[in-house]
Amino acid sequence: MGIHEGEALQNAARMSKMGVHGLAISLNVPRSTLYYNFRKERLDDTIRTRAAKALGITTEQLFGGAYNNPADMYEQPSHTTGDDLRMQKALGLNVHEGLSVVPIRAQAGYSKHYLEPSFVEELEVMNVPNMPYRGDRYRVFEVSGDSMEPTLKEGFHVVAETVAPDYWNSTAQFYIYVVVTEDRIMVKRLYRKDDNENFVCISDNEEFYPQFLLPKQEIKELWLVKRKIDWEMPPPKRFEITV
Repeated sequence: MGIHEGEALQNAARMSKMGVHGLAISLNVPRSTLYYNFRKERLDDTIRTRAAKALGITTEQLFGGAYNNPADMYEQPSHTTGDDLRMQKALGLNVHEGLSVVPIRAQAGYSKHYLEPSFVEELEVMNVPNMPYRGDRYRVFEVSGDSMEPTLKEGFHVVAETVAPDYWNSTAQFYIYVVVTEDRIMVKRLYRKDDNENFVCISDNEEFYPQFLLPKQEIKELWLVKRKIDWEMPPPKRFEITV
């Protein structure tokens, strides 16, 4: 199994005295850039080298696997102190990772501040037992409007997995995505045009919502919908009484 280099860098930054904020200053990059790299499985060689140097360790130490399993680096004490709990929280050890929720009321702000860690950290977190999706790779979006009916009604929630820009030229045709642009969030089926520069946005309620073209360059984030969460219960079903 390959090493998730972004995860290793994030854990190493959290464990260091400088923290994520200090590492961003040392690398002279915005924190949003660091958080973007934390999601990447493979980092650019420049980032790998500069980050290791800033943290005072070698690239072999940083990406050798130890920081992907930080729990293995510490013996579990018989008595858990306050410092232990703070360290576990910083590393995400023994802490259930929920899913950040983007409700309708927050969507206008999300499209403008999605790269700001402080904004994302303030989002409500949903914990669903036995849900196989967790962590920053996934997000929950509330569906707005009726353009995707009957598949998705307003107020439904969808669990979506982030799609890195490197893979926007190989998206699955006609699958449902959450599309974040400069000024809005949309839930649509996407068809990728042959030029790989434009997507056709398709609504399931196509009678009232016609297809339209969306240039790839206008997309800020892309999320592949994995599950839907339906909070509604159907109305009572009537049966003929036979006994």
